[in-house]
Amino acid sequence: MTRRFLILFVAALFIVLTLSAQNPSTEVGAAVDANGIRHVAKGYGQPPWFPDMTRKRKPDYPYSEKSLHHEGSGFFRLILDLKTGTVTKIDIVRSTGFPKLDEAAIKTFRDWRWRPGKWKEIDLPLTFTLAPGKGPQPPDDVGPNF
Repeated sequence: MTRRFLILFVAALFIVLTLSAQNPSTEVGAAVDANGIRHVAKGYGQPPWFPDMTRKRKPDYPYSEKSLHHEGSGFFRLILDLKTGTVTKIDIVRSTGFPKLDEAAIKTFRDWRWRPGKWKEIDLPLTFTLAPGKGPQPPDDVGPNF
C-alpha cells in the first residue's frame, strides 16, 4: 500500500512539474545580480531588474507570422556584460514554437541595455499574441506580452 502511494505521488509530482515547465503563465522571470545572487520575480509589480533597464524597444511582430496567425510563448536567457550592461548572448530556454518569432525576440533583446555592474543574467518569458489591443509592446511589469 505504501509503495503504491509513493509511486502515485511521484507520478503526480512529475506531471505537475512537467505542466508548469510548459506553461509560460507560471514563468515570471528571474535574474542573477553582479554578486551571483538569483532574484525571482514576484507575481506583482516590477521585478528588481526592470528599473535598471536603460534601453528597451518593442519587438517587431513579423507580418508573415501575423498573416499565418502564429502566436507563441517562449522563455529566453539573456547573458549581460557586467562592465557595459549590454546583452552578449541569448539562449532560447523554450521556443515560441515558430523560428521567426524566436528570431524577432532575439533581435529585440540584442538592443536592450541595463545599468552596468548590476546584472549578469536575466531570464524573461515572452509571448507573441494577436489578441485585440495587444500588439508588441515593451514590458512594463514582470513578463512581456508581445
